[in-house]
Amino acid sequence: MASQIAYMHIMSYFKKILYLSDYQSINSINLCAFLLVVAQFFPTFVQADSPLDVTVQSQHLTGNWYYSWSAPQTDPRDAQWNDSPSRWTAIDFPADLPDKNGNVVWLRLDVPQGGWRDPHIYISSIDLTVQVFENRNLIYQFGDFAADGSSQFNGWPWHIIPIDKGSLGKTIYFRVFSDYPYIGLSGEALIGNKAELLAPIYQRGIIGVLFVTLVCLAGLMSMSIGIVKNDHSLAVATGVMSVDLSLMMFAENELSQVLYYDPLLWRYVAAFSYFLVPVFLSWVLWGWLKQKRPFIILPALLCSVGFVGVTAGLTIFTEFSFVNAYPFFDMFFIAVVLLLLVFCARPLNHVGLQGQVVVFSIVALFVSLVVDMLSAHGFIQWVGRTGQWGLVLFAIASLSIYLIKDWRQQVVLSILTNTLELQVEERTKELQESKSKLEKLAREDFLTGLLNRRAFMEQAAKEVANAVRHKRPLSLVLFDIDFFKTINDQYGHATGDEVLRKLSVVARKQCREGDLICRYGGEEFVILLHATMPEDAKNLVERLQRHINDLVISPSEDVNITVTASFGLVSLVDENHNVSDADRLLARLLSSADDAMYNVKKTGRNGIESCVLQGKKNTLQ
Repeated sequence: MASQIAYMHIMSYFKKILYLSDYQSINSINLCAFLLVVAQFFPTFVQADSPLDVTVQSQHLTGNWYYSWSAPQTDPRDAQWNDSPSRWTAIDFPADLPDKNGNVVWLRLDVPQGGWRDPHIYISSIDLTVQVFENRNLIYQFGDFAADGSSQFNGWPWHIIPIDKGSLGKTIYFRVFSDYPYIGLSGEALIGNKAELLAPIYQRGIIGVLFVTLVCLAGLMSMSIGIVKNDHSLAVATGVMSVDLSLMMFAENELSQVLYYDPLLWRYVAAFSYFLVPVFLSWVLWGWLKQKRPFIILPALLCSVGFVGVTAGLTIFTEFSFVNAYPFFDMFFIAVVLLLLVFCARPLNHVGLQGQVVVFSIVALFVSLVVDMLSAHGFIQWVGRTGQWGLVLFAIASLSIYLIKDWRQQVVLSILTNTLELQVEERTKELQESKSKLEKLAREDFLTGLLNRRAFMEQAAKEVANAVRHKRPLSLVLFDIDFFKTINDQYGHATGDEVLRKLSVVARKQCREGDLICRYGGEEFVILLHATMPEDAKNLVERLQRHINDLVISPSEDVNITVTASFGLVSLVDENHNVSDADRLLARLLSSADDAMYNVKKTGRNGIESCVLQGKKNTLQ
């Protein structure tokens, strides 16, 4: 609600400026009309007929018109002016007046009453030259009349005619000249305050400028991309054609008259930009079909250039007006484009998707301009902005051709990149797997899967250093399979390997995760128990011994082998060690465990001897 109120206040402020001022400055009126247009682009949910709205709505001028081919040959300013009702024929609206009888027609309008502060009449277009009289005074003129009443073409502007407030409800007269097939008023005629009449002109003009900008930018982007892709001729042709279409659209735009008031100049720009369309279209097709150009393209190009040249020459050096060339060009345009489509559609289809887009863009342009022609010549009801949409579609299609080409290149590049990335990924995976295997071989015993001696020594040194640093207890177990050589000699090395594998499985199950278990060499194994007190370590070794004694290996159906092992256990509980002594301390632990294990071997095997490492001495338990 607050936004609605604010919006209505803004609109009311602009309208008060427009309707309560004396309109001494045309620029201020144009500015306020433009601001009204900008304001009207904002929220559409606001009601126009709000309590703050001081606008007096404009009114369409229909039903109060009269025309005469036999009106007095003098101006209304002449005292001999004869305004007899019998001379006038009533008409709803004087567009394309019937029974044309000469090149001059008089129109009469009974101006309606209204509360307009600054009354003006807006007329979309007049064919071709006009004088407007009010109270026997000439109040508006476009073009020049010769003494015999003839005139020359000066363009097709929109007209805004001032009306005196005192003339509201009275009669004004129009004197119109046209040697064109049509004579009279075209489009619409409205009466209202000037700013209210200008506002829709700006609104339509801004929308048209957006179309122009879109076509121009699409063309320039196409040209830039084409030049980068080394399609110089095609890129320039596409870009120049888009600029030509943009000029044609802007020359037809109502804002061009506000930017620079020269209707004849803008009509020249619009006409010859239109006449050049087949030239650039042939050029574009010539650039596209490099490999196999249909013979029709070159004749179409030369004929199109010839038409433009002949029309320009006749306009400059003779009494012929280029405006009269429109009907001839329309027929010429239809014939040329149809021939180009017939002969070039198949070669373009062979180009693939890009060629199909080219065909679509030409068809869109052709259809839109043909609809415009039919509307202009009165064969169908007027259809607004059809030509602009066709030009926009052509420009966007032209740009999309290069985008499709670039997209295809990107797709191919992406496929190649993905293929290369997959190959690199697979190769990297293989290298990583090989590296992992090598690392595993380097640190694990191939038979048992336990740590090998080298890996154990590296990790054990770190464990000892951590135990010393954090003052934690540590235990180390060294054990050897009893009579292992006899097993190998009597039952074979395969049986010996089976013993080693099963014993390693038992060792893993009885130890904790994180304890270091190593096949130290041959039938010797070593276990480093981190953060383990001597009594806990001895319990683990006793449990391990029992499970080893329970092992049964069967090299054959009638043979069962049991094994035993001799254990040496040493524990570190002394806290008076330095971290730098970790390697030396590990060596002492191994040496002490080895001595304890051999003491078991000497006293009968299958036993456990443990000690505590303190200072430089070992204390037996």
